[in-house]
Amino acid sequence: MEIIIPIGPSDKLEWVKKSVESALQQKAKVIIYDNSERRDIQEFFESIKSKIVYVKDKRMKKVNMARLRNKMLELADEDYVIFLDSDVIINNAEKIMEKLRNGVSYTWMHYAYHEEDINKPLKVGENNPNLGCAGLNVNDIRKIGGFDERYERGEDIWLYSKLKKLGYKVEATEGRCLHLNKTHAREDFKSVIKEARRNLWRSKYDIMLLFDGLVDITFMTGYLYYGSYYVLGVLSVFIPYFLPLYIPLVGYGIYYYGGIKKYFYNLIPGLTQALTLPYGIAYNLVKRSKSMN
Repeated sequence: MEIIIPIGPSDKLEWVKKSVESALQQKAKVIIYDNSERRDIQEFFESIKSKIVYVKDKRMKKVNMARLRNKMLELADEDYVIFLDSDVIINNAEKIMEKLRNGVSYTWMHYAYHEEDINKPLKVGENNPNLGCAGLNVNDIRKIGGFDERYERGEDIWLYSKLKKLGYKVEATEGRCLHLNKTHAREDFKSVIKEARRNLWRSKYDIMLLFDGLVDITFMTGYLYYGSYYVLGVLSVFIPYFLPLYIPLVGYGIYYYGGIKKYFYNLIPGLTQALTLPYGIAYNLVKRSKSMN
């Protein structure tokens, strides 16, 4: 069993230590890919160098997650590998390995953000691929040419969509990994704003998936829902009778997210994501136009 952990310049040393310790407890070969260029992190790995394989590299000038994943893939010596982010704790890597041995090309454990939720069963329809706690069939990923480095972000959704399109088996593993970074959980206003900022780039890659034929139009339902807020707003300015349509729109959101607070914390990132849709479409149209000339 191989577990590869990438370390970046902004990673919290406290989280790195916990993540690495959890990997070592899996009785696996733990490979550290460190491009942080940070002395405190390097000193930590020097203190446990007998327990790990330590690979040091230069810091990326520009963040490209697909390129990072390709570099990690190059370090894999076995047929199967587990990718573990440096802010994630893994508790049962063997479950992931079992999926891979049974013919799954890409599998992942969903995240829990609190220890009491680690054993919480998956919800109906819960399907959020990630590469922060995931298992890969190395040969299958190499067959498709590795990660497409045009997808500087969203490389996990790209991999899921690409493999599924080509007929490979992709599915979640039962259980959860503990995510130490609670920003993605959107539990307070500060994390909501951070997630909204992250969503500023998301449409660029979502539309790229659509244009590449890796997803169909149903993939864009989130844009349709949150985009409706803007459409209704504009229509209501000229025709006030449209204003009451916000009632079922908001009501559905509260029902879907399970309460007013969770609805509100997801509303801002969602509206941000929908707002950038024209940019995502324009960016991809320009890119395709240039590639055809």
